[in-house]
Amino acid sequence: MTTSTVAPEIVRFAEGVRAALSDLPSDEVDDLTEGLEADLAESLAEDLRRTLPDPVDYAAELRLAAGLPAAATRASRGSFGGMTESIRAVRREMTDVVGRNPALESGLEFLVSLRPAWWIVRAWLATWLIAAFFGMEHSYGFDGLFWIVMVAFAVISVQWGRGRGSFAGLRAIIITGNVIAVLALVAVLNAIQSYGDSGAGAYDAGFADGSSSSSTDGSVPAGEGQGLSMDGQPIENIYAYDAAGNKLTGVQLFDVDGKPLTPYRNVDETQVLQYPATLDTGVKVYNVYPLTVTRMTGDSNGEMVPDPNPDPDKAKAYADGPFLKVPAVQAPQPVAQPNE
Repeated sequence: MTTSTVAPEIVRFAEGVRAALSDLPSDEVDDLTEGLEADLAESLAEDLRRTLPDPVDYAAELRLAAGLPAAATRASRGSFGGMTESIRAVRREMTDVVGRNPALESGLEFLVSLRPAWWIVRAWLATWLIAAFFGMEHSYGFDGLFWIVMVAFAVISVQWGRGRGSFAGLRAIIITGNVIAVLALVAVLNAIQSYGDSGAGAYDAGFADGSSSSSTDGSVPAGEGQGLSMDGQPIENIYAYDAAGNKLTGVQLFDVDGKPLTPYRNVDETQVLQYPATLDTGVKVYNVYPLTVTRMTGDSNGEMVPDPNPDPDKAKAYADGPFLKVPAVQAPQPVAQPNE
């Protein structure tokens, strides 16, 4: 039978009825459900307010009308079977309540009309979770080929939502997937918000207004704000060395939340002007060490300007760091555990 013109909910309902009759011989199932989709489509077309019953209950009515014994209850279902029946009872009760309340019914119809949007959202959610696993998510988007994955998931999600490509157990998969998606959506949106607070978005914005250096006349604006300090003393630069004791350059530092670790940039207190590094995105940043710095001093007007006579030893120290090389790091030795 061709079901391409039958509403998806009718197709799913008929599948549920046949699944509930699956313990019967296939020829009896065919006899009981012959023309079921067409009859339901005609009935719903005559009464648009009518809702489909529970497919299991409908199957039980078909058995009773045909004089067939009720479906045997499997002992292995145990409490799960009871839980399923309870869920069905709650659903039937909610359907009755909605049917008696025009406002609720109108609201439900509106939500139903938004289903196509949900089909796209759950496809995006599945793609985002997979991309996040590989570290290729960016805020609400993805890197590279994951946009193609998103399109593929969207096609599958929409087709399933329309009742196309149905197979045994699809309805259970969709319901389970929807429940998981709703629960995961809250966590994902929260993760995206955290990403926006401490990830690339905030990373760019955090330094967008911090790349100013000296003006055309050589003067420097007053303090640029707080930054790293140690024992109450401002840290104006950081010099890093590898395990072999060699000096490193271009080291980007972040805290555990992904926020850039920037130096103390109040020129009045540090007497040093730091120059930002430039990322491949074009953003000026101050957490790439060691920074290029200029020693500053006060002029006759009290303005901070580059020191016209810098100490050559200090200038070299600023450029090269405190050490050209430091002792190498020994690999930690395993510690013997005391016998318990």
